Amino acid sequence: MDRILEYLKNGIQLDNRQEAQKLKLVCAKYTLIDGELYRRSYAKPLTKCLRPEEALKVMKAVHRGEYGTHARGRSLVMRILRQGFFWPNIHKDAQVFVEKCSQCQYYANMQRQPAGYLKPINSSWPFVIWGLDFLGPMPTAMKNYKWILVAVDYFTKWIEAKPLTQPTAQSVENFLWANIVCRYGIPMVIIIDNGTSFANQRIHDFCREHQINLKYAFVWHPHTNGQAEAANKNILNILKKRLNGARARWPEELRGALWAYNTAPSEVTQESPFSLSFGMDAVIPVELEYLPPRVETAADFEPKALQTWVDENDGSRRIDLDLLEQKKELAVLKCLRVERYYNRKVNPRTFVGGDLVLKRRLLTGSNLGVPKLEPNWEGPYIVREVAGPNAYYLMTFEGIQIPRSWSGDDLKKFYA
Repeated sequence: MDRILEYLKNGIQLDNRQEAQKLKLVCAKYTLIDGELYRRSYAKPLTKCLRPEEALKVMKAVHRGEYGTHARGRSLVMRILRQGFFWPNIHKDAQVFVEKCSQCQYYANMQRQPAGYLKPINSSWPFVIWGLDFLGPMPTAMKNYKWILVAVDYFTKWIEAKPLTQPTAQSVENFLWANIVCRYGIPMVIIIDNGTSFANQRIHDFCREHQINLKYAFVWHPHTNGQAEAANKNILNILKKRLNGARARWPEELRGALWAYNTAPSEVTQESPFSLSFGMDAVIPVELEYLPPRVETAADFEPKALQTWVDENDGSRRIDLDLLEQKKELAVLKCLRVERYYNRKVNPRTFVGGDLVLKRRLLTGSNLGVPKLEPNWEGPYIVREVAGPNAYYLMTFEGIQIPRSWSGDDLKKFYA
């Protein structure tokens, strides 16, 4: 801007002929009035050109002054131009200024697009990775049952569940031993949330004794243990439709709900958890009433016909077992389609150690977010370490480490 001012005041031109021609064309848009530089504009007949220190004062007044609305980007530039001011790089300067406004950062809207690509938790075979979660509190039922401890196998989607009076560490340990280890063997990985019923020394000692790798979901990010959350939703939907208003009977209906879910084909894999586990579909009561082909022959108690059916069924079962591996592979491929669909919506945001970030603010015990007129974000914090894909450890400026890892979906960069 100084070169333009010198050219209009004193007619000083550059030595380079080409640069001098460019300067002349640029200066045609400017004029001097009482020693002040003005630019011809479309929004106003003339806009006053400001120096950097003056531009900063104008941006502060228009953005957060008495009449400021904390306008962002283009809106801030338009208002400055309409007030009759201009300077080179006004768009870039306004964008940088808004990014560093602390009020705009703390009260910014929540980010809806995921920050990291979907990382499926792949299981090599059935019953090797389990996700656990509590469903409740439910209406108080017989024996004071109020909670359901739900476990889901990540490969077959097989669900185990047990009603409980309280979500305690002792109940979780007993469930792991009786309902998981004694039925399906020792798993390699168990994924849980950060609740006190799971995150305690008793569960740590149990997993260490049986050499089970215990993994925790991100804080305030239940998608990390998405299979368990989906299992809770499915069991709850089935129970609601079976109770017919008798809500206190849910423990009696729980077994039937589990059976119904485990024998029903999944929309994603097109196979039921039962068939992926045992290589065949379960026989349900309606088959005993209407006798489909596989049951009709078995219902004929003539020894010769029954023996023929047994021989034929034996061959059919061997073929089913040969196809079982293919069914499992197809189920995995169908899950990959879900991953590709999810990744199309991702807006990648990555951080490195030392970055300043704001953390999504949620009130303890509330899933509804923060009250009105309060900031949506808190901090700033320092990224202490990258824990993994889209996962970070944080600390305060005083060096106090924030417990657990945090998802990049719940973080945003802070501009000081």
